[in-house]
Amino acid sequence: MQNIYETTYNLTTNYYDPYNHLSVQGALDLLQNIAARHAYTLGAGKEDLEKIGLFWVIARTELDFKSFPNTPVEVKVITWPTLPTRFYFDRFYKIIDLATNEIILVARSRWVLVDTIKRRIANTSLYQYPLASYHQEILFTTDFPRLEEPSEEVGTHIVRPSEIDENGHLNNSKYGNIIFDYLQLQSNEVIKNIVIFYNNEALSGEKIILKKQSSNNKIAISGHKTDTIIFNSEVTIKQ
Repeated sequence: MQNIYETTYNLTTNYYDPYNHLSVQGALDLLQNIAARHAYTLGAGKEDLEKIGLFWVIARTELDFKSFPNTPVEVKVITWPTLPTRFYFDRFYKIIDLATNEIILVARSRWVLVDTIKRRIANTSLYQYPLASYHQEILFTTDFPRLEEPSEEVGTHIVRPSEIDENGHLNNSKYGNIIFDYLQLQSNEVIKNIVIFYNNEALSGEKIILKKQSSNNKIAISGHKTDTIIFNSEVTIKQ
């Protein structure tokens, strides 16, 4: 079994933001795809987990952009898991521009196992990676940061059927577009870092109330469903 996994992707226009950089949703889509590919090789794919009444849910993610190539055509994506804790399976990623060999971004995500019937987080003891050792490269030296909840209501988003994934809820990559829509970036502004906490699932047809708060080069955006927080995020703009 491989403790590190990599593959290449050819990017289409769907992966770019309006300024022809790799978009947040495009990056999230790449990370989600390669994590799923690696999971299958580790016996932790969708069908494998269904047999034991579990499925994967992403709880947190962080993207840290290192370079901003214009319309990157082909990228290499690398991923590896870290040793699980009691409830979390953390994973690191790199996206590399093959034309220049520059790192576009480094990222991390925190995954949890959820019980199919109870829809609650399950203990990691129910599944263990079949790995004798773990790749030791560490891309982030601190835990995920604490995020503030903004107070100013700025709009709403109705979850569309096209945004729903195989688990029946709003797909994690779609949050990238929702957040981007409310950043209102100028043409000279680019995202340096984004942290997203996925707190509760959102279902097709549900209305998400969006709130926002800005301070210096940081923008906080969160989504709520009545009194339930769906997600919160913090975006850092490159200075």
